[in-house]
Amino acid sequence: MVAEFQHGLIRLTTVLTAVALILAGLAVAAIWMRLGMAVSRRVYESIAVCLLAGAVVFACTFASASWDASESRSNSFSKADESALRQIQMPLRIDVHLAPEDPRRFDLEHHALSKLRRLMPKLEVRYLSTASIGLFEQTRAGYGEIWYYLGGRNAMSRVTTAEGVLKTIYSLAGVAPPKESDEAIFRGHPLAAPPRGVGTIFYVCWPGLVLVSGILMRWRLR
Repeated sequence: MVAEFQHGLIRLTTVLTAVALILAGLAVAAIWMRLGMAVSRRVYESIAVCLLAGAVVFACTFASASWDASESRSNSFSKADESALRQIQMPLRIDVHLAPEDPRRFDLEHHALSKLRRLMPKLEVRYLSTASIGLFEQTRAGYGEIWYYLGGRNAMSRVTTAEGVLKTIYSLAGVAPPKESDEAIFRGHPLAAPPRGVGTIFYVCWPGLVLVSGILMRWRLR
């Protein structure tokens, strides 16, 4: 939960779950602050609150809305790609033949699939592997392949970058990929003020301060 907020990703299901847990905790605390009530009754009421909170949390999992609040849009594709992907209404299934510990699987999930899940509700991703690290599985035929199934058509690719995934999806859907634009790339902010006097500080003042400190320390030790 905290990691998503740190990256600027706000999920409605996460927010609702956090609110439900907070309210449940306050309710349980309020129940046990009533010292004049029988312990058995407080236990029953606490169990009822926990069951109700569990039901609410389960219901919150169906909320799929999310917002990317990061300035660099690190959790989303470009706006042009999002508009093109929204045109695809058919269910998309992706079979990934990569082990959980394979770094290519992390790149695929982090740079492409996590963004697709937020954008395409009819996406189904299946990870197919017989081992956790893929050390002995890499010699098996088909390992490393990524199969895409969309609208009765299928294609295979081994590319795990976001660009490669989008290219394959556009090809299957018959959607023209959007034109690349430099304006969609976040390049940060320019330095607001020129660093004046940096050379003097680092090459004159700082070495001089270190030299003077060393002389004073040596003089005190005498």
